[in-house]
Amino acid sequence: MPSEPTDGIERRRLLGYAGSAGVVALAGCASGGETADDEDENGESEPDDPDESNPDETEQENSSDGESTTVRLLHDTHFHGSMGAPDEALNVANYFGLMDDLAADPPDGNALVVGNGDDLHTSVESSVFDGGHMVSLFNAAPLEYDTYGNHEFDNGPESLRENVADSEFTWVSANVRDERTDDVFAAGEGARRYALEEIDGVRFGITGLAPADTPDVASVGDHVDVLDPETAIEGVVGELCDEGADVIVLLSHLASPVARELVAAVDGIDVAVGDHAAMVYDEPETVDGTVVSVVGDEFDYVGRLDLEIGPEGLVDHSFERFDLAAEVESGNVEPHEAVQSLLEEYESDLEAELDVVIGETAVPLDVRTETVRSEESNFGNWLTDIMRADLGADVALQNGGGIRSDRLYEAGDLTRRTIVDILPFPNRTVKLEVTGATLREAIELGVSTVADGHGRFPQVSGMAYAYDPDAPAGERVEEITVGDEPLEADATYELATNDFVAGGGDGYEMFADGDVLVPADEGTLLSALAIEAIQEAEVIGPETEGRIEVV
Repeated sequence: MPSEPTDGIERRRLLGYAGSAGVVALAGCASGGETADDEDENGESEPDDPDESNPDETEQENSSDGESTTVRLLHDTHFHGSMGAPDEALNVANYFGLMDDLAADPPDGNALVVGNGDDLHTSVESSVFDGGHMVSLFNAAPLEYDTYGNHEFDNGPESLRENVADSEFTWVSANVRDERTDDVFAAGEGARRYALEEIDGVRFGITGLAPADTPDVASVGDHVDVLDPETAIEGVVGELCDEGADVIVLLSHLASPVARELVAAVDGIDVAVGDHAAMVYDEPETVDGTVVSVVGDEFDYVGRLDLEIGPEGLVDHSFERFDLAAEVESGNVEPHEAVQSLLEEYESDLEAELDVVIGETAVPLDVRTETVRSEESNFGNWLTDIMRADLGADVALQNGGGIRSDRLYEAGDLTRRTIVDILPFPNRTVKLEVTGATLREAIELGVSTVADGHGRFPQVSGMAYAYDPDAPAGERVEEITVGDEPLEADATYELATNDFVAGGGDGYEMFADGDVLVPADEGTLLSALAIEAIQEAEVIGPETEGRIEVV
């Protein structure tokens, strides 16, 4: 639990956790929160044998006097392993400072603070601290529950297991299982399929879901199964209903369109918060009685969802979305003291760790601006090669403007700082499906402003092209090959690039409406990808190979 809980959080009483893997047929709580026990002649739900009833449950008021209770739900996290800088508005200390303020003064003195996964990775900090920095920060914060996203597994299952063991908050997941035990992954370290918690007489059931394709985009290892979200949540909802949950909250790391379909298909989920795709809703949507609230990712927004709960469950809600930068600028937020202290310590340690040698290059690395924005760069070749390999794509394209520092690095040691200097932007890998015609259009765009030194110039992998800088813009590309074959206009290709280019940045608008095979949220931070590749290889020696020919 949080190291500095608010009064509202202190008043709650934990009813217990369920870690079993059994699935029951019931999917959805009857009458908005009644249990599946027998009803008396007046329709009141009561235990089969009063002498065997749970003493905790018999003590609960559960709003039985007919009055409603308001509980404040604060969400999300989805920080990708980033802390933010101590001197910037958008950082983890300000974020939890705002959450702490909102948790301290809810309508009835009650608050529940939750995350939605993708919190441990992927960032430069994560490559240094293996996700443990986020666990420490969350332990100091008012966060109480989190769930697994795909990026929790970036450094493999054993790394995640260690981080779960160090967590003072609780990880919940309905669909991430250890096949050897048929229980939630890291159950022995404290993770649970769901939690049941009382807040002023209201019994909250809390669980979570990871994306179904997590094994395809993360390193889950040999013994982790990710169950179909709908099937998994049906079983958990049934068990929560049997255990007397009044309100069921889903911490969702599903893309919100998928989450909407899921809550429409599964009865009994009262609230779903979070989004895999980092969308932002101005207001929650109500889908077949389920409140779906989405406030993006990282530090931009905090969602405040006040839930009014009566004798038969959730009856109403109100919502406000807080813009963290605006709140800090207006003086409404003080950093969370304990989190701020840790943030400053980690930032100091990070500075030292950035100068640690992670490998070496056997050849000079050319990241001079004049090179990466007009011709083939050996570093551009190496970077696009690891992007293509990371996503299993046919070809890769990196805008030269995303490669910085304007230096020729001599052969020798490489540090993390070197890579962060070269790749300073928070860009993540994305995989698109594009036609050959679209790819040609993109290369034409990339060489259209070469005389101006524009950052759109394309460094590539899996393909080669020749262009004439003196020809009219739009008619400069003379040849494109993919592998050893000419580019086919009607063929489709899987393209690895970064999220800036994929979203139409640097003028690559032809990609903005492309079919996204791997979105940025499932991709990898470029600097972290490069650091990991150097550490794994120990020595790199990229060369130019004739991928880009100036005629």
